[in-house]
Amino acid sequence: MIEKLKHIHHMFYVGLIFMAFPFASIFLGQIPWWHFFLAIFFMISYLGILITENKKLTWLFWIYLLLYIAGNTFFVGTSFCWFYYYVSNILIYRFGIRDFRSPFLWTAVGSLLILFGALLFNREMRENDWLFVLIVSLFIAVMTFSMVRMEMMEELKVDHAKQNAQINLLLAENERHRIGRDLHDSLGHTFAMLSVKADLADQFLALGQVEKAQEQVQEIQAISQESMHQVREIVENLKQRTLARELETVQQMLEVAQVKVEIQNELDTASISPILESALAMVSLELATNMIKHAKATQALLFYRSTETGVEMVAEDNGIGFATVSDKDLHSIRERIALLGGELEISHQHKPTRIEIRIPYQERK
Repeated sequence: MIEKLKHIHHMFYVGLIFMAFPFASIFLGQIPWWHFFLAIFFMISYLGILITENKKLTWLFWIYLLLYIAGNTFFVGTSFCWFYYYVSNILIYRFGIRDFRSPFLWTAVGSLLILFGALLFNREMRENDWLFVLIVSLFIAVMTFSMVRMEMMEELKVDHAKQNAQINLLLAENERHRIGRDLHDSLGHTFAMLSVKADLADQFLALGQVEKAQEQVQEIQAISQESMHQVREIVENLKQRTLARELETVQQMLEVAQVKVEIQNELDTASISPILESALAMVSLELATNMIKHAKATQALLFYRSTETGVEMVAEDNGIGFATVSDKDLHSIRERIALLGGELEISHQHKPTRIEIRIPYQERK
């Protein structure tokens, strides 16, 4: 039990400082001495809820907390209604309420309603006291709601961080497979052929057939030169991203983020320049990232086609969109396509958000 108490966040202990008020009232004789034991059991119940996993004990402690606060507010003094602060803490950080379905929340609300009813029918209660309890209760309710909202926002940030980590891992994994596949397809057979040719040259030399050995050496030299050319192509391909491969990555990214995506690619990539294709690939990747991180979309559409004057790309999603539109929005994409003489237009701000990109058409050289 002591180990469990050590793991309780220090802010829960800080909150117990308010227990100084009932203990001070007891020692000053303002309330009966036997309230000391009620206050002690209140602290035990408060800490017990934080460490116990037993449902029956949790409910026992919870009901006692509510009875202690409501009872003291009614019979001792209305200032005890501030103790609903403890209830708020437990609801948010122990029970983790995020909606109105929690039975713990409704029992707390029920205790407040019963307390209000009792105060209304108590003839000895002054009107100012009842109003004080109402104001304090509303303040704690607003505080609880605000803290729940803050916790939900923090959880969303954590979820987004996890999604971003998955996406980054997916991108790295795809790039690794891509490089491995290219190396295997282009150089794997080449090295096998070099090994065979080297063995043949060695055998011809052993048999004294120098001319045939020289032929094998010449072939090895030719294969080596071809391999160097293939390596250069691989390096160039790593620099220039193909649209088809990046669209596969984009689709996987969006699916990981639980975004239903439809991709319609009507482009003939064989007829456009590598620079333009690489730009479209990078723009697609950046737009998909924005849909996940900022737009919070659940559905998306990516459309590509060739027009008479150039290449057109359309990206739609059902995310939060743009409150206002300015040239500063999506500035990195604007800068990328501006180098190719392209332009970006946000034709619809939200529901759906529609982004249109046009880049002048260039023949592949």
